[in-house]
Amino acid sequence: MTQPVIYPWLQDCWSRFVSRASGERMAHALLLAGPAGTGKLELAQAMSAWLLCAAPGTTACGTCRSCRLLNGGAHPDRFEVFPEDERGLLKVDAIRELVSSLNLTTSISQRKVAVVAPAEGMNRSAANGLLKCLEEPPGDTVIILVSHNPGRLPVTIRSRCQLLAVTSPERSATQAWLQQNCQAEAGPAAAAVAAAAGSPLVARQLLQDDALASFTAMREDLAQLLGEPGRASASVATLGALEAGLAWRWLSMGAAEALKARLGSEEAHWLPGAEALDPARLARLQASADRNRALVPTTVRQDLLLHDWLLEWARQPRELAGT
Repeated sequence: MTQPVIYPWLQDCWSRFVSRASGERMAHALLLAGPAGTGKLELAQAMSAWLLCAAPGTTACGTCRSCRLLNGGAHPDRFEVFPEDERGLLKVDAIRELVSSLNLTTSISQRKVAVVAPAEGMNRSAANGLLKCLEEPPGDTVIILVSHNPGRLPVTIRSRCQLLAVTSPERSATQAWLQQNCQAEAGPAAAAVAAAAGSPLVARQLLQDDALASFTAMREDLAQLLGEPGRASASVATLGALEAGLAWRWLSMGAAEALKARLGSEEAHWLPGAEALDPARLARLQASADRNRALVPTTVRQDLLLHDWLLEWARQPRELAGT
């Protein structure tokens, strides 16, 4: 584990954490909640380092025995539970093993620290197993839950955690950060921010993967698909090449932007005539894309969901869209 990164937009959240921890007002369970791609996991790692450090200041010292062990990935008082595959699910056996480990005495540091991410990946059995630990926490233990969607966590879990909310920075700040840290020109940086819906780390990844062309192609495909349901299958082949979660994020954004244009709150330059589309259908399409994105970790066939969604989009008449 390398030295954790605390991104500029997380400084306020970090300061609140250090203030609470320094004043011995730290709860035994923290919930880091906020949009994906904002650096919550890196923040949780920095918190772990601070809590385990023998001489923390504004950050972990980085030089004590605890910090050296942590940086080497061999700290005996630091635990983590992550998904074993791309479905993002946290298995009950992993949670049970974590709870068992937390009941042991500390080895080096004054406390034990565990990171669970993404916390909403727990099924009911796993959540119940963790709940027992939260209800009767082992001494000198801090559990950090990282969640992109805390609403999917049981209320019994959320109510036993101290919330630290993480928000995305302003888009202008994200663009400036990309230009400074990714050596990106203003145009590509702005396009990446739009494609990432303002998420700074997603925008950075899109730039690094040279994926902006796919975003532009997706929008062009949606515009051309209006009134042409027979082209839906071909569009599935194009969009199906994208990572499923990213494809649904972009489709949800497209429907949302079209809806805003229809309601007159903003323009959708990529979709001429969007102001003439049916707002109820656009709202359903956005909600459907969000639901399908949540199904990505499951065994539901994404190609069938994508075909149905594109077919519904295409049934909007081209002539009304002015194309």
